[in-house]
Amino acid sequence: MDRILRKVAIGGIALSLSLLIFAGWAHAQAVTDNMLAADPGESWLHTNGSWAAHRYSTLTQLNPGNAKNLRLAWLFSTGGKTDAQNTPLYHDGLVYFAQDNTVFAIDANTGRARWKYEHKLPEDWGGYNISFIQGKHRGLAIYGEYVYFLSNDAKLHALHYKTGTAKFVASYPDFPAPKDFAKSKDSTGYATTVGPTAIPGTIIVPMNGTDFGGRPGYVIGVNPENGEMKWKANMIPGPDEPGYDTWPPGSHEWGGAGPWISGSWDPELKMYFTGTANAYEWNPKNRGGGKMDNVGAASVVAVNTDTGKVEWRYLAVPGDPWDFDVPQTPMIISIDGRKTIVHPNKTGYIHYLDPKTGKFQRALLFVDKINWIKGYDANGRPFGQIDPPVEGGPKVEVWPSLLGGVNMYPSAYSPKTGDLYLPAINAGMKYFFEDIKVISNVRHFGANFDLIWGYEVNLAKDVKSGREIWRDQKSKHGYAGGMLATAGNLVFYTSQNGAFQAVNATTGEILYTFNLGTTAYAGPITFMADGKQCVVQAVGGTPAKFGYQEHHMELGGLVAEFCL
Repeated sequence: MDRILRKVAIGGIALSLSLLIFAGWAHAQAVTDNMLAADPGESWLHTNGSWAAHRYSTLTQLNPGNAKNLRLAWLFSTGGKTDAQNTPLYHDGLVYFAQDNTVFAIDANTGRARWKYEHKLPEDWGGYNISFIQGKHRGLAIYGEYVYFLSNDAKLHALHYKTGTAKFVASYPDFPAPKDFAKSKDSTGYATTVGPTAIPGTIIVPMNGTDFGGRPGYVIGVNPENGEMKWKANMIPGPDEPGYDTWPPGSHEWGGAGPWISGSWDPELKMYFTGTANAYEWNPKNRGGGKMDNVGAASVVAVNTDTGKVEWRYLAVPGDPWDFDVPQTPMIISIDGRKTIVHPNKTGYIHYLDPKTGKFQRALLFVDKINWIKGYDANGRPFGQIDPPVEGGPKVEVWPSLLGGVNMYPSAYSPKTGDLYLPAINAGMKYFFEDIKVISNVRHFGANFDLIWGYEVNLAKDVKSGREIWRDQKSKHGYAGGMLATAGNLVFYTSQNGAFQAVNATTGEILYTFNLGTTAYAGPITFMADGKQCVVQAVGGTPAKFGYQEHHMELGGLVAEFCL
């Protein structure tokens, strides 16, 4: 028995912490297709709650009348050394959380670890900009009896949800990990942080090589039984696709456009929708000098999940001279009975698209200050764009900054109120282009910036009109970690100053606050445990990214549960 509990898993070590885990194997509650298709209630099975990515729970036990009675049930320390960017999952009594290439299964009633799975990165791991993402993960998937985890070196791990034992660890030769400059003549590669998505018969796995040398982004479909790749879809158009000629010859191979954040899926259209990252290098001189569109970068891309064919690409920032990638999750929302892609993103706008064709419908502004363009025309192209900087010339002031009106922190939508809930910011930058250096086959950014500090603002916006319903504006810079809406008419989020909050979804009235003592880079989730509706928030990291220090907070790593 002891040997079984201490079994060495492929690519990592799954350590059992209780004999009850083994006994519970026979009573595993497999996650079915029907469970994946449902809006979240008793469980939370997707990073963003549902395939439509609303981050909306049907639970009503918690409501504006009793939210003030929330209490901290437990704290779990992850021992994390990086930002805790992973929105957890919950199923069958266990909360799943990933940080530092480690997955934890936490008992939802006690806050104690039931198992822990650790993956070691390769000895030659390294390369350009790696410290920015190492140890950071933005999602997990669960399907059948397995939790699916994408480690930073682009390996997919299938872990039994009750024991953490690995069924497989799959590597993909087309997607090598970046290597240490001192150990390789080619340090480019795919350094992955985004979470996989489970759909019937397939695990969707995004692959991002954007800011590690410019490898083009992909979405791949994987067999959940063995990890074998079924298809792959390139975010940058191939030679036989529309948009291929919007890149100069030879630039496609280094164009970036990786998917940074989990997408959404429509079971009727059989399409996966994802936003994509910046074109690469940031200085556009090798990809048309800002005069060519570079379709696929800073775009929303729809992939047919039966075939892997890209059905359409909508380009939000032609030529992307500002690092305005738009990787945020496209939400699928019914507006007046019409299915619509609703996409709040870095540009400061909420884009509305037809999910079947990608046809642009409109763009509604949500930031307080903007100057990079005057607006979007009827064809979905920006107009009135300011001139980008000249290499070696003066800095150009741009609003919003390349951090964006919203960033990686997830928005939410409530069909009960008809409102979007955005973890937004108002901040600008002074932007300038530099010479592009090549080291170990890695093309460096060729651009830099100085941030103009602004303020955190958490917004409720009417999804139909874009009208502001309420705002919770903080005096200091930062983003809330992400939004959660519920049928109980509540919205939950944690501000960058560490304040976990429950607010009235209709009015924005703050009903409950608890200081978690460290900042949030992930969205909260809610579920039922032992007859109680609970909310779990992962926090950890410091708001000192890009030089901002005034929150005076330290690095941490916590998963916190709140219940009545």
